[in-house]
Amino acid sequence: MRISFLGAIREVTGSLYLLETKTTRVLVDCGMHQGCSTCGVQNHIDFPFDPKTIHAVLLTHAHLDHCGRLPKLIKGGFKGKIYSTLPTIKLATLVIEDALHIMEDEYRREGTPVLYSKEDVEATLDQFEAVDYSRDVTIGDLTCRPRDAGHIFGSAFWEVYQKNGPSVAFSGDLGNRGSRILRTTAQLSAVDALIIESTYGNRIHEDESTRELKLREVLENTVKHKGVLVIPAFAIDRTQQILFEMNDLFEKKLIPPIDVYLDSPMAIKATDVMKEFPQYYNNEARALAASGDDLFDFPGLTLTMSRDESKTINEAPRPKVIIAGSGMMNGGRIQHHLVRYLSDPHATVLIVGYQSEGTLGRELHDGKKHVKVLQESVNVNAAILSIGAYSAHADQAKLVQWVEEAAALPKHIYCTHGEEGAAVALATRFVQHLKVDATAPHPGDTIEL
Repeated sequence: MRISFLGAIREVTGSLYLLETKTTRVLVDCGMHQGCSTCGVQNHIDFPFDPKTIHAVLLTHAHLDHCGRLPKLIKGGFKGKIYSTLPTIKLATLVIEDALHIMEDEYRREGTPVLYSKEDVEATLDQFEAVDYSRDVTIGDLTCRPRDAGHIFGSAFWEVYQKNGPSVAFSGDLGNRGSRILRTTAQLSAVDALIIESTYGNRIHEDESTRELKLREVLENTVKHKGVLVIPAFAIDRTQQILFEMNDLFEKKLIPPIDVYLDSPMAIKATDVMKEFPQYYNNEARALAASGDDLFDFPGLTLTMSRDESKTINEAPRPKVIIAGSGMMNGGRIQHHLVRYLSDPHATVLIVGYQSEGTLGRELHDGKKHVKVLQESVNVNAAILSIGAYSAHADQAKLVQWVEEAAALPKHIYCTHGEEGAAVALATRFVQHLKVDATAPHPGDTIEL
């Protein structure tokens, strides 16, 4: 068995792994590079393999950095199945269609080349094949099994077994502790090798039990000072986690009434998808849904699908909360709100997710006081806060614990999907704490099992 590390290696986006045996070639993920100045160029570079020779794709989840280049793969001649859970198929459909829409807009405005066409997207959707957790898929001489990763709705890590050969697991992205909606990450089975994400491989999150209290404090402060709270949130999972906890706070009357605007068509559609599959909720959320509670709705919440509806938020009275994408602030409706409110000392920007190097979100998180948004120079007078416990990614402690509690320790661990410092730090931790052979591969590296 041979594994080539082709994307999200010593960086966070662009996930792509090629798994080969003598008879079978499988990709794990096919994601888009995001957030960097050269990402557009990287996305357009030819794959380092012939897409026609790939038998199947194992998709871990619906984030763009894991599924965004699937239509490019189809455009190149890939004819196989793309295996994932049904919620992932539904969410990936939204994500890929939205990515095409954004690229077409950028082409009209700036002449930026479009990565793939509507026809490529439609062909991609036709090649999806749903498989539920712990159900085996046979691809050539490989048996592939998705397990619940607990990262976002429908996310999976994949365990792959070669007939009369070695075994390997691809973690995809693993979930943080304390989700109010998702189940916990499933136990890792006994495998020879593990390819594991390291987004927060050098970090320990805040205690997740404090995040609702911190959200409550930010909301109370916004009401008290008649301010504006702007939350850049990823459309899938982060938005729904925040809506869930706001719903809880309002129902328990722990915060005063305040108008909340969900200004993200994709997040609105993703929320509808999540409502379709209550069987994927954890026990708490499933019981609430069964009792008739709408987990993601509450008095004062306004959904703004159209651009005209979005514009009305500007004139809405204070105090108010605006939740909009994109989560790293490099595109989407959030940028219009940032142009308006970053210079306002009575506004707060609340960061609730990972901010990749090179993104506007990273600049704000790191304390930059003067930024460019939508070609405008903006002074940052708003308060910039973050709640790390809202991250959908496991931190170093959770990653190490997950491996430690596996059915058996892997013989080899490869730390990917993390900036260089995070990947190396996690590999070092595995070596020191678990006495396991662990390393952070370089882009293009190939291993033999």
